[in-house]
Amino acid sequence: MMMPRLSTLPLVLLGLLASYGVDAATSQADINAYLAAHNTVRAQHGAANLAWDESLASAAQTWVNKCKFQHSGGSLGPYGENLAAGTGGSYGIAAAVKSWTDEVSQYNAQSPVPSHFTQVVWKGSQKVGCAVQECSGIFPPQYGNAKFYACEYFPAGNVIGQFPGNMHMAASSNRANVQA
Repeated sequence: MMMPRLSTLPLVLLGLLASYGVDAATSQADINAYLAAHNTVRAQHGAANLAWDESLASAAQTWVNKCKFQHSGGSLGPYGENLAAGTGGSYGIAAAVKSWTDEVSQYNAQSPVPSHFTQVVWKGSQKVGCAVQECSGIFPPQYGNAKFYACEYFPAGNVIGQFPGNMHMAASSNRANVQA
């Protein structure tokens, strides 16, 4: 009787877990991509680098697994939250974060309004955890499945009354200067 090679067993188990909706941990390459996309823009706005947090990533994964494209409304914890969804092979981490940071052109320091952009660059936020899930039903069927991204931030940003101490706009902030 031939025994399966031990090296193939983890791959088979991982495939079975994925097919039942259990997600593997975020890869180090993806963690690096999430952090680079966030921290590049944060540096342009005088905010310290975010650190990766597995608890936040787990909360984000819990949310995206629901495949319901709406904010959690604080049900995951006292976190800030950004969501994005897109289709196509090129819609990855950088594109999701860029969709948030592109909102820089809408920011008005004289009359600040919470946005995805302000959460990304909020100085008081120190940690981030993100996740992605492929979902059907977010967009009409002709567009295919969507990649649904969520990032959770701690401490939460976008606190009304705290914008002046947490937002620093680069001297020449505009869409062209913000890179994700």
